[in-house]
Amino acid sequence: MNRDPPLVCITGAPGTGKTVVLVLQGVRWLRQGHDVHVLSTWDATRAVSTSIKQQLEMSLSAGPTPSLTPGSVSFHRHNFWNREADVEQAVNDLLACVKNGHLHVLLDEAFFDSSQKHGPRLTRLVTRLAQQVPHLYLWCAGVLNRDIPPALQTQVFTVPLRSAPAVLREIQPVIHRFAVHAYSDSGVPAPGDGLSVIRLSHHGNAHTSRWPVDCAQCGQDIAAVLRRLGVGRNVANSPSRLSYRDVFVLTRSADLQDDVTDGAGRVTSPASGVVQGLKDAGVPVSVLGDQVFLHNRARWEGAVQDVAVAATDTVTVAEYDWVTGLERRVVAVLQGRHQFDDDDGRTDEEIDLRDRLSAVSRCTTQLIMVRTPPVTTTTTPSLTTTTTPTTTTTHTTT
Repeated sequence: MNRDPPLVCITGAPGTGKTVVLVLQGVRWLRQGHDVHVLSTWDATRAVSTSIKQQLEMSLSAGPTPSLTPGSVSFHRHNFWNREADVEQAVNDLLACVKNGHLHVLLDEAFFDSSQKHGPRLTRLVTRLAQQVPHLYLWCAGVLNRDIPPALQTQVFTVPLRSAPAVLREIQPVIHRFAVHAYSDSGVPAPGDGLSVIRLSHHGNAHTSRWPVDCAQCGQDIAAVLRRLGVGRNVANSPSRLSYRDVFVLTRSADLQDDVTDGAGRVTSPASGVVQGLKDAGVPVSVLGDQVFLHNRARWEGAVQDVAVAATDTVTVAEYDWVTGLERRVVAVLQGRHQFDDDDGRTDEEIDLRDRLSAVSRCTTQLIMVRTPPVTTTTTPSLTTTTTPTTTTTHTTT
């Protein structure tokens, strides 16, 4: 460990192995007898931080018996985005955990961008800890390469490891529009192109509302694709079997929700259209959206933990910020807008860029894109899909 740099920021495009390296470093610290502190600095990092914590805890029981008594894992939840006071609280919490001058911290989805209020607050935390802890080991990772504190040694990861080539082609054209290092060629040919991207259109008489998230027909169309892919089908001893927990349905919307009920179980606010459509088609779903957050914070935290460890065999329908850092084999991305995040001032192209960087990049294998066609003067609209549930042709990776 003495040969490792103590303060590191790993930066790179989505799916380049940054989180994997954080976990491996954490396992190394644990087996050397050090306590590891996983720090979540805002709500969008809850899920991936929970996943890191779980992997570290599993390593303690799964690995060989170490010569030293292994350390323990602690999870620290804060919200730098909404509460500046949390910075001081986080510093004090971590300083209280220092042992013999040593502190080991892991922090994923680090966001240092000084143009956003969260960035300077995170920089302040790193600076304070570096000044006050004699032997600080802090490794963090993030996509954006902007305004990384000079105290951190930057390591750049550029080789794509997560997504199949067909999925990468949906992400690569937008990378240069953000402060993100571009992907590089691994030098090793991919074994195949992967499954063709399935494209559905939120358009036609059966489709309702402005956005796919509010459309039951879009939910049923996605369910039809999942059936064709064999999701949820019980195929014994099949290594390629797809479970419902292997699927994300992601969008950008503040209105995403399941049925909201009162104490007597009566529905007081119905599920979003896409959620209802999936349920009507027999697909089990779990919803992780802003409405869950607003109605019940404890329920939201529980839902985040469930999604992070894929504890329940359900399709996760989520506002994509809440699953940052996670991945699934099948991902459906629904075009949408977030009414509370200045999206009204953004063009459709700008929204699409973020969809591709943040949502499409969650996909490892099969991508489903659900789009709203531009408004036209056509008087007889019809359902148009590049690939429809009844005509989809998929190609197995070789």
